Amino acid sequence: AKRGKGSGVIRTVELYSFGIKIILRELKLRKIEDKAAKSEARKGIARDLREGLLELGPTFIKLGQLLSTRIDILTKEYIDELKQLQDNVPGFSGQKAREVIERELGQPIDKIFDSFNETPIAAASLGQVHRAVLNGKEVAVKVQRTGLDDLFKNDLQNLKFAAKVFDKLDPKSDGADRDWVAIYEESAKLLYQEIDYRNEAKNAIRFRNQFKGIEWIKVPEVYEDYTTSRVITMEYVPSTKISDVEKIEEMGLDRIKLAERSAISYLEQLSKYGFFHCDPHPGNIGVDAGIPGGRLVYYDFGMMDEITGDLRTGLVDLILGIYEFDAENKDTTKDVLAAAEKMGILDPSADRVPIQRIARFFLNDFAEANKGKRKWTKDLSKEEATAERAARRAQLGESLLSVGSDVPFKFPPTFTFVFRAFTSLDGIGKGLDKDYDLTKLTVPYLRKLSEMKYGSESKALAVGFAEKTGLNRGDIFSVVKAPKNMQYVTETLQKMERGELKVRVRALEAE
Repeated sequence: AKRGKGSGVIRTVELYSFGIKIILRELKLRKIEDKAAKSEARKGIARDLREGLLELGPTFIKLGQLLSTRIDILTKEYIDELKQLQDNVPGFSGQKAREVIERELGQPIDKIFDSFNETPIAAASLGQVHRAVLNGKEVAVKVQRTGLDDLFKNDLQNLKFAAKVFDKLDPKSDGADRDWVAIYEESAKLLYQEIDYRNEAKNAIRFRNQFKGIEWIKVPEVYEDYTTSRVITMEYVPSTKISDVEKIEEMGLDRIKLAERSAISYLEQLSKYGFFHCDPHPGNIGVDAGIPGGRLVYYDFGMMDEITGDLRTGLVDLILGIYEFDAENKDTTKDVLAAAEKMGILDPSADRVPIQRIARFFLNDFAEANKGKRKWTKDLSKEEATAERAARRAQLGESLLSVGSDVPFKFPPTFTFVFRAFTSLDGIGKGLDKDYDLTKLTVPYLRKLSEMKYGSESKALAVGFAEKTGLNRGDIFSVVKAPKNMQYVTETLQKMERGELKVRVRALEAE
């Protein structure tokens, strides 16, 4: 019998017994010293994990899809196996789909559609898609699996407990204060939104309007009159999976251009609109020959999120601070850290001295690579990369130790999905173009973002020229700012008098 068919208690026992078995098998691998043998054994565990997640049902299929993009958490063997969950999800019967549609839309299916194909064209963790003809137009009808509400309720309780355990066990030795419970809550919120197809319809309409003027992005039209919480009817837009490189070559599309467009479309979502697709894996992005070079086709708008307020403006300031850094003429290190604080990433009470030192080092690295003064890290030989890492550790060792012990960073839960999306896009890009580098691709977009900030290209150039020739606003307004600076000094002295000023001293010998 398949898992997940019993009571809540039985379900909980099944979940934990399955999880513990996988963990114990992975721990046993530590005794195997031969790398090839260890990799082969891990492939077997990964295969059993994937099959187990499929049996556990929709919640854990979604979890596996999420983990399949986290190369920072799982090894290659697990990633390769879990990637199959993005496509190879078993469907349910066409008759069951027909029953759901008729119940939701309140009419016999023959009265609704000119024709309806009971064989699904795609199956996912939460539902499956059927082709149909509506008033002479080809449409795609997505039908939700039954019983998801009750299943989610029990599964998410177990996952919340696991998140609390992770919060206790995570050593956070990399300086990031991860809030696993907040990440769980954000994931659960989006998961519940995803099973309401009316919400997906609203997301799709908003996303379509967002990219209305961009010819290289296609978003299917939604037919709202034929959409409910469990059925959504959209324009049928056939395409080729963006990861099917062989077919893309056959179609004569520009692989490099498609890789670039996938990156730029996401940067637009984040910084220009603030409304972004949380799940851009190859199953949700296709390509067609709608324009020369190829057009991106987006699908599945159940998991969308929004960056608003300080988080969004801070992100734009952060990106621009990275792009505009110039060690000689415009040191934006403090601006970048101020943006990180604005976004809620950097603890305002953190010791800024080591953080500034590390940030300035990497900002300078990026600026020099961007100007061609040094190679991008990915272009270094193995020996050069090893030497660079050693030099970096020697130069930043004290600061890295200090930051690691302080835990000054805390990423907003929304950024879990941003990181996940960029991981997916990086995999897509590298599949299309062996020289793909997301960092390099962002530079032209950053110029555009700079123009957005200053209002026009000419104004952006004027500001840049003024700063590089010494005719900058800082000099002109220094007199105006002087009273404010004096006020800051006065406030600091008053804090000292009241005993409210905290001075932190780092003992380098102890580090």
